[in-house]
Amino acid sequence: MTNSQIIISEAIANGIYTKEEVEAILESGHMIPVHTFATWKSAGYSVKKGEHAKIVTRLWKFSTKKAGNAEADADADGEADNSHYYLAKAFLFTAEQVEKIATA
Repeated sequence: MTNSQIIISEAIANGIYTKEEVEAILESGHMIPVHTFATWKSAGYSVKKGEHAKIVTRLWKFSTKKAGNAEADADADGEADNSHYYLAKAFLFTAEQVEKIATA
């Protein structure tokens, strides 16, 4: 599953959206407004003070650090390629929990 599929599945499972609402949003060319803190921040929003995540789940995250006990494959130059994906705990917030960051 991709991160988008995980978020959609969790939003439906947690009763934030129905399957029909999600389909309508996706058909309109948009993504459902459920994102991580970092994604909201990069979009120009901040999570309101005192808000707690509506969804706690695990999303795929990319890393170039050496994987725990796994041995890295060596490339032609003998250097190890340590890049990999792993599931990390993620906290998701809805549009009702954020506000536009005021610009000065």
